Amino acid sequence: MKKVLIIVSAMFLFGCTSQPTVSQAQLTKPEQCYRESDKERSVRLDLIRQLVDEGQYYSALAHLEREDFDSDGAQFLVAESLRKTGQLDPALREYQSLQKGCLKAYGHLGAGKILAVQGKLDNALVELKRARDYLPTDANIRNDFGFALLASGQFDEARQEFVTAIQLDKNHEVAIRNLILSLILNDNTRMAWSVADHHQMPAREFQNLLARAVQFHKNLQQQRVVNVLEESGTGIKQPILIRKGNSL
Repeated sequence: MKKVLIIVSAMFLFGCTSQPTVSQAQLTKPEQCYRESDKERSVRLDLIRQLVDEGQYYSALAHLEREDFDSDGAQFLVAESLRKTGQLDPALREYQSLQKGCLKAYGHLGAGKILAVQGKLDNALVELKRARDYLPTDANIRNDFGFALLASGQFDEARQEFVTAIQLDKNHEVAIRNLILSLILNDNTRMAWSVADHHQMPAREFQNLLARAVQFHKNLQQQRVVNVLEESGTGIKQPILIRKGNSL
């Protein structure tokens, strides 16, 4: 069974002919993007990052408004906190402003997430693809781009992104579920079950994905793409992970 999965995965990846380009600006450590002109301010900004990590977005915004930070990292925290508190238009402006700095990939990613849930799927796909091209080894970005492709009916292209995300992060549960969903949607239930079995997915969860696929098709036929993108567990509405170290 593992051999079959490897072959199928290779087939999915082989179909991807475009080579992503990586911006030189994105090769720097994202941690540097949080450095303020003053060391004490950098420490205070790091405490605010912890608030965002913990989902305390309103508190983070209050602290960010209190002091005039000047780093791209501070602006990213503003954008992410605005998005997670439902203030989508100002968040979109913040993300777009980030697209020329050292966090440009995350500026495109955040903008793509907002445009997706606003139903502007064509524009969202452009933004998410740019994010993927800047950071092609980020499993979360691959998953988000893949689900937007899935919502647009591009099942094969979406599957390639999910397979890549899983190979980059074998424990990426959201990408695993999305891969199985993409196989079901493409009438390949047998392979979907093989993937589910390989990842030890409970039978009840697989049945839930089968039911979700039916509703997914109905939403696409009725052009209710926003309903598809706003479903829990897709990855689209999740926070952009902020991790300390070499990568966000």
